[in-house]
Amino acid sequence: MKFRYFYIALCALLTSCGTSQKAVDYDANPAINLQRILDEETGEKLAHSTGLSLTVISPKLDIDFTGAAGFDSLEKDRKLDAAQPFRIASLTKVFVAIAIMRLRENGQLALDDAITQYISQEHIEILRKGGYHPDAITIRQCLIHSSGLYDYAEGGPEYIEVASKTPSRRWTRTEQIQFAMDYGKPHAAAGIEQHYSDTGYILLGEIIEKLTNTGLAEGLRSLLKLDKIGMNATWLETLEPSPEGLLPSVKRYVGPLDASEWDASVDLYGGGGLVSTTRDLAMFLQALFDGKIYEHEDSLAVMLLQKDYDAAGKQLPIQRLGFRSIQGKKNDIVAYTHSGFWGTLFIHFPEYQCSIAINDTNDADSEALQRVINYMLWLGKQS
Repeated sequence: MKFRYFYIALCALLTSCGTSQKAVDYDANPAINLQRILDEETGEKLAHSTGLSLTVISPKLDIDFTGAAGFDSLEKDRKLDAAQPFRIASLTKVFVAIAIMRLRENGQLALDDAITQYISQEHIEILRKGGYHPDAITIRQCLIHSSGLYDYAEGGPEYIEVASKTPSRRWTRTEQIQFAMDYGKPHAAAGIEQHYSDTGYILLGEIIEKLTNTGLAEGLRSLLKLDKIGMNATWLETLEPSPEGLLPSVKRYVGPLDASEWDASVDLYGGGGLVSTTRDLAMFLQALFDGKIYEHEDSLAVMLLQKDYDAAGKQLPIQRLGFRSIQGKKNDIVAYTHSGFWGTLFIHFPEYQCSIAINDTNDADSEALQRVINYMLWLGKQS
């Protein structure tokens, strides 16, 4: 899940060559080496991951790879195809954050605006009754997870417990906000501490709906230029039609529990909800860092806290506006990443113009991502 994958990527960067105990047998053929990693990590000898799909794109390192190995479910009755889509869960937050930044570019909001300027009166009152001061919570704080809002989804075990007992329940955003009030308390006053919060992001989803005067799906698709980028296998589940001609989706699990048929609304309104493929996800990161999504030259720098952010003399936080940041202590390599509940992660290394997207069928304790990063670093040293 989100913190496990984040830790693996962090370990690889901090140690320069990673901590994998497997023998290193590299050459300069990315297709052979990357497919070997997938095959080994899903092979019977290791039995870590049931299935892995992977895309790595790096013009600088001459990599353009998409591949898969293993199976698309724990039943192991169908081989995994790299073109199979999957729920990406919290990676959706990066898309939402970029959409908010696009609204900023359009002059429709400022990052330090209070959320009360844009969310419904009903939601404002729910927050107040829950002990919050919504007039003091800003858009920026929701983006950077410093709003103080309790996370309805993963603040405690209650939400998953309820969802598992009522898998067909159609949740609303209002019910999820109320869930956060019923099962948690404010972490701190807004802007004081960082606590990961899906609640803040579903409020950002509401802001996108209001300012685009459309549904969230239409707002994201337009603001992020998804069709122009060529993301033909990405959609907001149940809020827009799924693309035609796609293969069956990869199964999703909570431990051994099959959650594939849980209603999409369990994670839909801004904290999660997108379905995609590793190919589309890596293409999206490449488009973002190549300047093909933002209209203003400074927008990416603002998103990464390289501009228009007062750190008050402190080190920049790991949380950026949507992304998490990693910087290696030994090699100073910087990366921007996000991971998702079901076993998905994407990560971009500006130094190598490299985007990696990986999905694990059963969210296992695999070394695949670490080994892919190790190989990328090895290729970087050869160039």
